Amino acid sequence: MISHPVLPAKVYVLIWLALITLLLLTLGSAYLRLGWVNGAINLAIAVVKAVLVMIFFMHLRSGHYLLRIVAAAGFFWLALLIGLAFTDIGVR
Repeated sequence: MISHPVLPAKVYVLIWLALITLLLLTLGSAYLRLGWVNGAINLAIAVVKAVLVMIFFMHLRSGHYLLRIVAAAGFFWLALLIGLAFTDIGVR
């Protein structure tokens, strides 16, 4: 069994505060009238939040290289599906 190094509680609190800050930033941007840029900003914030969760809470930073490859492939697949959905919406 692979054991993961335990990070100090301070790191988890800082990541949690960063996630809460990004959540409030997303909430604040919902009230701004920016047109299509609003969706792009919120999508970028969501990507940052997902990367923080994957790196720290899923322990990909200290995980096995195969686990990192599988997680990156899943993240790439999700980005591909979102990109194709935006392409479909843009063509209509």
